[in-house]
Amino acid sequence: MKKLSLLSTVTLAASILFNPLAHASQLKVLWYIGADAEEQSIKEALAAYTAKNPETTFDLQIVPYDGIEQKFSQFVASGTAPDITKTSSMRPIIRPYLVDLKEHFGPDYLKDFVPGWAMGAELGDQVIAAPLLVTATGILLNKSAFDKAGIAIPPADKGWTWDEFLQAIKTVQEKAGVRYPLVWDVSASRWIIHEFQYGNHIYSEEAPYKVVMDDAKWTETLDKFIDITKNYMPPGQWSGSSSDNPKQLFTNGQAVAWMSGSWQVSGLAADAKFDWQAGPTPYGTVKSSIFGGDYVMAFNTGEHIKEATDFIKWLTSPEGQAIFCKAPMYIPANLNTGPIDTGSDKATAALAAMQKELADSPTYAATDQGNEAMQYVWDTIKQSVVQAVTGQLTSAEAVAKIHKAADESLEASK
Repeated sequence: MKKLSLLSTVTLAASILFNPLAHASQLKVLWYIGADAEEQSIKEALAAYTAKNPETTFDLQIVPYDGIEQKFSQFVASGTAPDITKTSSMRPIIRPYLVDLKEHFGPDYLKDFVPGWAMGAELGDQVIAAPLLVTATGILLNKSAFDKAGIAIPPADKGWTWDEFLQAIKTVQEKAGVRYPLVWDVSASRWIIHEFQYGNHIYSEEAPYKVVMDDAKWTETLDKFIDITKNYMPPGQWSGSSSDNPKQLFTNGQAVAWMSGSWQVSGLAADAKFDWQAGPTPYGTVKSSIFGGDYVMAFNTGEHIKEATDFIKWLTSPEGQAIFCKAPMYIPANLNTGPIDTGSDKATAALAAMQKELADSPTYAATDQGNEAMQYVWDTIKQSVVQAVTGQLTSAEAVAKIHKAADESLEASK
């Protein structure tokens, strides 16, 4: 029995020594889904990486986005953090537990990425996340309704002002028999694009950051928005009293225009039974979109930091971006990623149009969104705008609340 046991031990040792997979690492990946096809795309990306690197496999856990930040806090407190996760922000409570990617990728790593979104990955002289994808907010149009009404959509290089746009969609709604002229996602980041389009933003564009809000101009623009909610949108949409869903209304052909973003393109390509297009997004005094997106980050509490960072570097490379962004039709964060064939001419054209609107946007459309302090203002923005729309606050009072939250955010984000 002793001889047999010894022989088994020697055989096992030899197997470990000569089998490279014996040292394989399985990385725990926590992921939330931003578009219907993203689960497919992240699985394809993980499989592609393992095919190139058989020693690295993955335990993928798909989780809801709601409450994800609280989950991160619980994980680090209990010592059960994943190796890799997708995120939209890196809150202060988890920052000490994040890998500094600059140590692994070098000081110039972020130069390959969309500048405004890359800025959000920095913390002092550290890089605590990698830009994964960017989103653009803008107008999606029911082109079939415009054609039926005999109203031309201006070319992107000309565009239209808000006054011109509102007149056009009202006419189209009446002539084409569409239920509503406009639907608008009830979201702080979708609302603030309207302020951006009148030159209003919250923070200075460079450090040291300060609040630069002109309350009078913000108030004037909020008044314009409230008028739009009353005369062009479904009743009660921005007060919460309507059960109408902007996505369903537009996708079912019941709205002429929809203020939403690039993440909706894949769904429209699959489900819309009419001709549609992205933009041109109307403007006030400034043509502007707004940056959004996601990052990918690694926790420094596990045993596989090297393997995790190697994967993150690949996923955010042009090769990884092309695989990950194709199915959900995302805009890659890496500027060196070439055109991605989505398989839909409408979708490819829409993404190109929205990407161009991002490129033409003012710097603050990226730096406001990328500023870590902004995460402390979003909730106040939404609450204040809804209260102004419903008449619980005047526009001036709502803007004052936003300004106060912005002042406090600079200290909270330190």
